[in-house]
Amino acid sequence: MLKLTHLSAILFSGADAGSFLHSQLSADVLGLADGESTFACYCEPKGRVLALMLVQKINEDYCVIMSSALAVAVTQRLAIYRMRSKVVIEALDGYTVSGTRVDISSEPALSNTHAVRMPGSMEWLVIAPREATENSAVDLQEEWRVSELNRGITWLNPETSGEFLPQMLGFEALGAVNYRKGCYPGQEIVARTHYLGKVKRHPRLLNCKLENSPKPMDKIKILDDENDHDAIVVDCSKGADGNTCLLAVTRMDPAMPARQVEYKDETVTVL
Repeated sequence: MLKLTHLSAILFSGADAGSFLHSQLSADVLGLADGESTFACYCEPKGRVLALMLVQKINEDYCVIMSSALAVAVTQRLAIYRMRSKVVIEALDGYTVSGTRVDISSEPALSNTHAVRMPGSMEWLVIAPREATENSAVDLQEEWRVSELNRGITWLNPETSGEFLPQMLGFEALGAVNYRKGCYPGQEIVARTHYLGKVKRHPRLLNCKLENSPKPMDKIKILDDENDHDAIVVDCSKGADGNTCLLAVTRMDPAMPARQVEYKDETVTVL
């Protein structure tokens, strides 16, 4: 297993854990069967995504995996809205989140270890005590993040949290937004944007060979056959082959081909 330092795990337990998360997240949490998982957005009242979460039901509890950089701020914010709900929010600080591409569905459960399958893939996230996972090579973690980005998964970070609607990030395609469920923070704006078709900015995945890796919220230009289009970097990771994988948000029509990327003094071909 590969230790993924960019991810953390949180446990929601108590009689109202399911209804509480259902009222706060964009996915149908109460519709999950035991052991089932779903992506979900935690949004602010204006519909902007504060964090992407992976939620799994475990008996009557719920395990949430999200960005380590956002975990403390998000749990503190959720605790404010707990009010009289019977729910305990516990950061699993003594555990790490690891990734594996080995099918562990038929493996016997290990003591104090829990596995969550990534929706739509054969990858698993494993929550285990810190001492249980030793492989934390940075280059392998970057390769894992490249794989995530190529599937449209960005967990966000302090720079990008609260900047984009779910549709701008392509989170609908991950199954993170359910338009038939009840209210949650930002639901009215997210739903109106969907039904009126007024999303002007779209996600664009770009693989290229940049010497300098853009940072979140950096501005780049995407060139088609005739024009250039402004874009904002949401996430970026560089693989072992030296290729840079960028997830950007742009007003560029999704049907237009992306030929080149311009960042600072570099102009490179999109692979």
